[in-house]
Amino acid sequence: MDPIRVLVADMVALDRDIVERIAAQPEDMTIVGSARGAAEAAAALEAHGADVLLTAASGTGPLGACLALLGSHPDLAVVVVDPADRLGLVRVCRLVERVHRAGAPWPEYLLDTIRSVADRSRED
Repeated sequence: MDPIRVLVADMVALDRDIVERIAAQPEDMTIVGSARGAAEAAAALEAHGADVLLTAASGTGPLGACLALLGSHPDLAVVVVDPADRLGLVRVCRLVERVHRAGAPWPEYLLDTIRSVADRSRED
């Protein structure tokens, strides 16, 4: 099985070094690079690919720009780290694939999508 490819973006140097050291330890993960800002992250994603983008919750601008990458990389998961938070991790963001009833009217599709996301988060 291929290792999980991790890209680190928009973190101050100390936080980036800590996160990279932690994520590089397991044999099933590899750091594919680090980036400053969404533009560098997008270029790194195009060049190296990644399964997970680690970013900081340091501000809404950089975070929003990193989350915008989900539109062009729908298989990417984004893990948001907040060093000020006691547990560190804030959220895991991932686009949800279409649910089975994608042909249903929009209100039903919306409800099915919410249920799908809730079911998936309960499994994790």
